[in-house]
Amino acid sequence: MNVREARRTRHLVIQLDRGDELPAALVRALDEAEARSAWITGTGALEAAELVVYDQHARSYATPRRIDGGCEVVSLSGNVALLDGATTLRLDAVLARETDRGLETFGGQLVWGRAFALELHVVVFDDLALIRAADERTGLLTLGARAPSAPSAPSAASVPSAVLASPPPAAAPIADAPSPPPVAAAIPLPAPAPPPPPPPVAAATPHHDNPAMPQRPAKPKDDVDIYPDAGDAVMHFHFGECTVVSSDGDRIRLRQDKDGRVREVALTMLKIEAPTTANDGRRLFKLGRKN
Repeated sequence: MNVREARRTRHLVIQLDRGDELPAALVRALDEAEARSAWITGTGALEAAELVVYDQHARSYATPRRIDGGCEVVSLSGNVALLDGATTLRLDAVLARETDRGLETFGGQLVWGRAFALELHVVVFDDLALIRAADERTGLLTLGARAPSAPSAPSAASVPSAVLASPPPAAAPIADAPSPPPVAAAIPLPAPAPPPPPPPVAAATPHHDNPAMPQRPAKPKDDVDIYPDAGDAVMHFHFGECTVVSSDGDRIRLRQDKDGRVREVALTMLKIEAPTTANDGRRLFKLGRKN
């Protein structure tokens, strides 16, 4: 068992439009938010879906089962990780619908779905690099800290389309099923190994508004005496008008005012001018390119 702690996280709330298809629409939204490692929960309803379960004895996935017609999302959870440099999803769902015989439920890995009204909460781990790798013990793609030195490509039968983020195979429809299909068992996911310890930092006053951020290290002699801090306004030479999200004295996170995108920049690459006062009363820093 491995335990890994994430100290730098972001929270995204994503609402899919009616007709958006999973996983393609969600992968696009995650790529735009630069969310490469994350955990997902969700609620809502689907117009149609395809579920699959893993046969542990055969070490392969069964044929996906298709559910046509509206169904409620009783439970939806999963994760985001990189596979060969591409963003991939693993989503597990329990779905329910009303029939003439009463309420039916279905569960398994969600390999495809078309949204009716779907809302997702995504916790992004900015300081964890989650990467999928083949696990010889189970035949599954599981989470790891880094890509193996000589990865063996898993067979197509052992990789569901949700993980591959590609169109799903033809699915057998579920219609008037006498009993719901089995729900896929929970699969333990080993967490990545811890990173090397950070370099020592010089003593500085802690930032009480954000206790998870490390203390600010000593700045180079040619820097200004005052650093941009959370909430300050900046004018970046490339990104334009931004608001500081956080700063640890080594790197600074900026949210662009024009579109809300978050950028992370090393302070050693910036020339920071002494602050002035913006129209709204905040400190305003000009960030230029350091020669």
